[in-house]
Amino acid sequence: MKDLIRGIRRHHLQRLKKARVTDHAIGESRQGDSAVLGRHVNTPAKCSCWMCGNPRRYFDKKSRQERIQDEKFAADSLMTGVENFEEVMQ
Repeated sequence: MKDLIRGIRRHHLQRLKKARVTDHAIGESRQGDSAVLGRHVNTPAKCSCWMCGNPRRYFDKKSRQERIQDEKFAADSLMTGVENFEEVMQ
């Protein structure tokens, strides 16, 4: 079983390397570098700037699941009689 999982992982690694050989995120001058290609396959984002990075980090936006959970909590709080939702969340 362990060899099967390792084989699948190696297959996907080779498949992704083949697909991303001509990716523009690597850069024209480093196109043939296998170390850069391996790093790009494992971490496809070129950087973590405000455009590429996590919106929660830069804009304090909550994920969809967090917003749904907050709405459910607010509805439950109204049913149980908690009046100030913001105080409960702190």
